[in-house]
Amino acid sequence: MKFKSIICATLAMAFAFSSAVAAPQNDEEDIRIVKINDSNFEKEIMHSDRPTILEISSTSCPPCLIMIPTLIGIAKNYKDIKVASVGIDEPNVEKIKNTLPIQAFPTFFFIKDGKIISRRMGALKEAELLRELQYTPKPAEKTAKKTVKKAQQKRNLSCEVNGQFGGLQNHVTISFVFGAEEIENVDIVTDVIVPPELTDRRQMLMEKFMESGKGDVTQTMLGFRLHTGNDSHFMKAMDMKRTSTYGEMKAGLELQGFTCK
Repeated sequence: MKFKSIICATLAMAFAFSSAVAAPQNDEEDIRIVKINDSNFEKEIMHSDRPTILEISSTSCPPCLIMIPTLIGIAKNYKDIKVASVGIDEPNVEKIKNTLPIQAFPTFFFIKDGKIISRRMGALKEAELLRELQYTPKPAEKTAKKTVKKAQQKRNLSCEVNGQFGGLQNHVTISFVFGAEEIENVDIVTDVIVPPELTDRRQMLMEKFMESGKGDVTQTMLGFRLHTGNDSHFMKAMDMKRTSTYGEMKAGLELQGFTCK
């Protein structure tokens, strides 16, 4: 089935591609998410020896950003599940785009024994992902998840990436405040550059973002800015899992092409 590009009215990040799982420096950064492209799709997905959750992400979709903690948690806590990601805006994914029925971002495919058993679009909670995969956690796994995490010092993290939205260049910045036990604040700012030849369409693009309710939209000298704040209706509706650590979020975002500081 031909890939049909439908622009999400939110902005996020691009995935870099390779056939290997992230190579962390310590356990906290071991996010265990497999990066997928045309070269390793058959081996890692269709011939996987484990049930697999495959996420299709776009640089124009913050729900993809919001899903990072949930995907990290599944990859770390359920070793018999494979979690994999495709960045649809990256090179070497043409076969995937022309094969999988993708209509929005993020899209999740649930695969067992080389067969797609389910497909869902949009941000999902962990329980929903496991249910679509027809997976029931073992009692030992449920117990292990109750382990008390070591309290961490309050820290800030800011990550940024250059991307594109519907052919328009953008710059995405996501900032976090990590408290002792959870992420206290998330702030996403996307600056979209509208070239001079498309200036007459800027107002129309801004109005579409405003109608989507994904955040506050303001005009800038080069285009417009979309701001999704921690207390925005959109962020609350997405219900981002906030138990990931500083190290996990930093590793997850850097894996997907962000530069963090």
